[in-house]
Parts: sequence; C-alpha cells; structure tokens
Amino acid sequence: MAKIKLMDEKTYSLIAAGEVVERPASVVKELVENSIDANCKSIKIYLKNSGIEEIVIIDDGEGMDKDDVLSSFLPHATSKIRNSLDLNRINTLGFRGEAISSISLVSIMTITSSTDGINGYFATYRFGNLIDQGSASFNKGTKVIVQKLFINTPARLRYLASEKKELSSIIYIVTKLSLANPDIKFELYNDEKLIYNTNGSDKISDLIAQNYGLSAARNILSTKINKDGYHLDLYLIKPEFYRSSKTEVTTIVNNRFIKNYQLVNSFIDAFKTYLPISKYPIGIIYLTIDPLLIDVNVHPAKTEIKISIEDDIKSVVYNETKNLLESTFHIPTRTITQNEKFIKSSIFDLNDADEIFKDNKAILHEKEENISIEEKTKEDLYKPTINIISENAIEKIEPKEIPEIKIEPNKKIPYMEYVGTVFATYLIFQNEDGMYLIDQHAAHERINYEKFKKLLSNETQPTTELLVPIIIPFSKSEAIYVSENLDKFSNIGFRLEEIDDNSFILREIPLWAKLDDLNKIVYDILSLLIEKNDINIFKYRDEIAKQISCKSSIKANDYISRGEIEQLINKLNQCENPYTCPHGRPTIIRFTKDELEKMFERIQSK
Repeated sequence: MAKIKLMDEKTYSLIAAGEVVERPASVVKELVENSIDANCKSIKIYLKNSGIEEIVIIDDGEGMDKDDVLSSFLPHATSKIRNSLDLNRINTLGFRGEAISSISLVSIMTITSSTDGINGYFATYRFGNLIDQGSASFNKGTKVIVQKLFINTPARLRYLASEKKELSSIIYIVTKLSLANPDIKFELYNDEKLIYNTNGSDKISDLIAQNYGLSAARNILSTKINKDGYHLDLYLIKPEFYRSSKTEVTTIVNNRFIKNYQLVNSFIDAFKTYLPISKYPIGIIYLTIDPLLIDVNVHPAKTEIKISIEDDIKSVVYNETKNLLESTFHIPTRTITQNEKFIKSSIFDLNDADEIFKDNKAILHEKEENISIEEKTKEDLYKPTINIISENAIEKIEPKEIPEIKIEPNKKIPYMEYVGTVFATYLIFQNEDGMYLIDQHAAHERINYEKFKKLLSNETQPTTELLVPIIIPFSKSEAIYVSENLDKFSNIGFRLEEIDDNSFILREIPLWAKLDDLNKIVYDILSLLIEKNDINIFKYRDEIAKQISCKSSIKANDYISRGEIEQLINKLNQCENPYTCPHGRPTIIRFTKDELEKMFERIQSK
C-alpha cells in the first residue's frame, strides 16, 4: 500500500497560512502593505485587545470593484504579477496572493471596498468559507475587518504572547512601515485609544522625532550616495543616543522594510568605539536599487531579500557612516534635569516624601524607557522603542537652542582653559561656551588605543617561536580545512605543522597574540576561514590594542602635573575620534553656562 498521499486542500492551506500569518502583527503587516500598494495617502488601524479580538484597517487607496473583492480571497490571486518574468522586476510590496486567502482561513474576515466612493461591495469569509456578500455604500478605498484570529486553530492561539507583547509587535511593525513610507499618514488605535500616528509630511526628521523623540531629531546626520544601479540615503542619530539591541537600525529597500544582517552590521561596525559595549546605534538605511539586482521572493513574509551586489553596498554603508561620524564633533552636552519640587521639598518640607518618591520613580522609568524598552526574546524583530508625540506637538514644539561649540579649523576639541581637577580623575576646563569635564583615564586610553592600533595594523607583524610548542586538536572536517589553508595561517604569523589526522602543533605566533588565548584565537581564525574563506585578523589586533591601551593609561586617582595635562589635551586633539574611549565611554562632556545658572536659580527654567 502506498505511504505517500496528497494532503487535502484544507490541510495544506492551513500550513501555507501558518507561513504568512504567525500573529496579529503579521496580519497588520500584510494588510497595510496591500493598502500601500493601492497608492493610499492615509491608513487607519483599529485594534481590540491588541488585535487578538479584532483588527480593522481603513485606507483611502484605489479600492476594488465587486469582482476584485471576491477574487482577492482566492489562493494565489494577485494583481501584482502576470507571469514568471514579472518575478524579476517586483516593484510592489505584496505579490504572492497569499495574504488575504491565508488570513481568511484562520479568522472571520470582511473586505468592503469602492473605486469611486459611491458604489461599493463587501464579502465576508469565515474560516475560508464565503458566508455573506453584497453591495455597500463606502468611501473610495478599502476597509478590512479581521475578527477572532486563530479561533479555529487552538494550538496557534495558545502560543500567542500577552496582549502587551502582541501590541508591542504591532507598534514595531507600524513604525517600520511608516519609516518606509514617510508620505503616508498612519494612525494606530488600541481599544479606541490613539497610541501612534504620523503626519505624512514626507519628512524623515518628523518621523525620527515621532519615533525617537525631539532630542534625537535635532541630532541627525545624513548623506546621499549615488552609485551604478543603486542610490543610498543614510540617516543616523549621534552616538549619544543609543539602544540595547540592533532593532533600531532600520533597513528599507525600495520602500520595503526588510531584515538584512549584513547591511545592519556594516552600519553598526562604523560606530565601533563611539558607543559603550553592548549598545547599538539608531539609524535608517534607505536603499533604492534596480529590482533586477534583488530577489524578494525568498521568504514567505517577504522580510528577507537577496541583493546581488551586497558586498559593494556593505562597504559603502560602512565607509559613509564612518565619514559622517568623523566629520562632526561628539562632545555631549549634559542638561541638568531636576524636579524642582524634589529639590525644595527635600530641604524644607519632608511631609511630601511619598509624593516626591512617586514623582521621581516616574522620571527614572521614563529615562530607562528612553534607553531601551526592547525585550531580549526570540521575537526581537518586533520590539519597539516608541516616543508617543502627537502630530500637533511635532509641528508646534520649536527645537531647544543649545549653543554650538566653537572649534578652530583642523581641530576637534575647542580651546579650553584648565581650572582644576576633582577626585583626582576628572579634569575641569572652561571657555565662553561652558564648563568641560575630561575623564583623564578615558582620554589617555583613547590616545594609546589609536597609537597601538596603528602599530598593529601593518600587514606583516613580527613573530616569535614558542619555547614549548602547543598541540591543538581539531575535528576531522576542521583538520582537512586547516591542512588546506596552512599558508593563510602562516601569512598572519601562525606556523602550524600537521602531526596526525586530527592534530596540529603550533610553533610560531605573532607578538600580539596572548599565550593564554592561543587555542581560542586559532579556532576563531578557522571559523572565519570556513565562513568567509578569508581571515580578518585586524579585529583580533583591535582587541589587543584595547587591552594594551587600558593597562598602560593613566588611572583614576593618579595625580598628573599641569604639563602632563596640557600634553594630554594636545594628543587627544590629534586623535581620529577624541570623544570616546575605545570602549565607547565619553572622554569629555560639556555643561553650558545657562544650565549651570539654572541649577543655582540665577535664571528660571522655561
């Protein structure tokens, strides 16, 4: 008897639906992308119970007539492609014809649409079966209602996250779609409460203010790059604004929000030593590319694509981001955030202690959220960092004027007068722009790091023979790879000799390699060879430069003379990046004169 049989249509349709519709955020993404493809200018999204009970999406796009409304529920029905050749030049977000059919299989779904704002038509499907249809009076555009999602698939319903996490996922995807389409006005409601909106002004600065706050919007660096076959627009926020995960580096390709770890990592690598360890930048990579050079048909949810010239684009992203960072100064200006009631009450009126504690707890929570509200889970794709600012607020709030720092040509640090040291660690300077504090250890560490990095960056490095050679074991497959690449190990200073099928003896190493890390370094180099068929040894030398510079630098609590301080500042001014230590901590910060006067109530805070 034959064991292999064809699945029935209902079973394989549900499996296909599972690839496209994983959670309420998947439904929102697919339906909003359909609205965008319909050339709308406004999209409204209404949720009940974070989309678990109901999702309603209304747009003002081109709309559909009766035939198209009914056809849209059919599997693989699409208006976007006609034949296999169209797959090579896809210019729309949706094209597979799976979304509506898949969603209707696991919900109660109604589509109402009109092409002229007079004559409309609706159809309702319940778990894949048509239960109602007819004429309807409706404005030009489309309204989609999805109710009781996954009610007929209890296993999938059981594995939905909490309402807050599902809402978090939806907010995240809507923010990314809004960044990809700045000319479209988005409104997102949950249980009749407006929680996110954009003004459709087509200004990236407005969207950055909406998503990351007005302070971030005042600290945008951007550049445009034209190359053969593609165009890049890069937007980044200065390094003083950062997050705890990579999710706020957004990649948009031909108006499609995608995940591309290679481009994201190139962008992040350019921030090396500008950010603290385990912190990540905020930025947007807009790539407009000939559709012939990409393949968007590699993932059911269309969140991943292949780019044929990816290596070239990675290099451009890295270099242009680095150039942006190096072309501006990064001395953070610290503002004095104070709770006036706390300051006065803590001195004069201790009866308000409970209220003071409550107020300050709220302030601390807000500050923590501004750093990161991402949850480190398996589904971190959908974790948002949102500043809810109303559309009117963005238009009315004027940027707060922070005096620019005056810096002489060919210098990166302004002229400052040394006035003292506090805690034998922080050097105090002043000029007409304000007061500056320099961390003597961080500053010296930056100077030493750049010196050692330059010394270690030479292609050829001096080596030394080991007095006691080390035997390093490998698996059989690894040993074959090592045997075939002995010359590549030798080129970077590691002389290995085969002693049996699974083991090699290490006789010679470069001077920068630490004796107690030799096994780890060799295994890491092998991993690079297997993954990329090449060895980027500079990242190891970079880590060595960091270690040496830290150990050889002035420490906190070390007394240094006036002459040594002047020499420190002169050398810091000659660094490529004098603003942070190799680990991303600031070397120098500023307090404006106005902020200091506010602290002492010489002038009133506005």
